[in-house]
Amino acid sequence: MRKLLCAFLVFGVSACGPDGNIFDDLFHDASEVHGPGHYRISDSGVRCAQAPCPTLRVSQLDSRTEFLVSGIEFPADMTQDKRQQATELIHTRDGLVAHGAPRGEGDARVFVVQSLLER
Repeated sequence: MRKLLCAFLVFGVSACGPDGNIFDDLFHDASEVHGPGHYRISDSGVRCAQAPCPTLRVSQLDSRTEFLVSGIEFPADMTQDKRQQATELIHTRDGLVAHGAPRGEGDARVFVVQSLLER
């Protein structure tokens, strides 16, 4: 049992990032990895007891890359009716298609919409 524990510790430490932190690759600013582009936003099915909660799944239209965000920031000049229509599309089978980029880190990451794309 002691040998297994030692092996786990040795291999576990070597699996960590350069600073010895296994979470180095998990928490980073999303805008550094996923730049502006066309994305599909849909309900992730995740529900939480407290905020921030990554309830939205965002995927690039031209790749299989996807990530979770906790909210959407719409342009300031977008009408409330247009925001409501866009939010309703998130819960449909095809989701909402928008041009924009993610911003932030971890569960607090949001998607900043620059414009909505017509389907």
